[in-house]
Amino acid sequence: MRPSLNVLSPDLINQILDEARRILSEIGIEVRGPALKERLLAHGLLTDASGERVLFPPDVVNKAIAAAPAAFALYDREGAPYTEIGGDRVHFTPGSSALRVLDHRTQQVRPANSTDFTEYIRLCDGLEHIAYPSTAFSTNDDIEPQ
Repeated sequence: MRPSLNVLSPDLINQILDEARRILSEIGIEVRGPALKERLLAHGLLTDASGERVLFPPDVVNKAIAAAPAAFALYDREGAPYTEIGGDRVHFTPGSSALRVLDHRTQQVRPANSTDFTEYIRLCDGLEHIAYPSTAFSTNDDIEPQ
């Protein structure tokens, strides 16, 4: 048996989940991909009054959570299992979806680009205690200007 660290109480976890369900059902999510938006609407989801955000009723969210696996495997490039996500496993991954990076060459903060992502992958590959790279940042190469 592994030691565990419980940062949030069960009551607080339930409160967070309830608030997330409320936000998803009342405010929704802006879905920018037309094909995905059409698919969600074809499956019976509705939009808010502006038509910009797709609303996810609590029953849809609950079904999705219930259908999600408790654990799943990540595979390497050769198709061999690399690590398992879930269960009692703990993985350390760097960063999470930053929109800007601090350029180590110029010391300037700027939008991330594909070169940054390539360098990030190379760095993670050489770090022994980093299990796998996460979505450290989002490159702006693939999205419209902000």
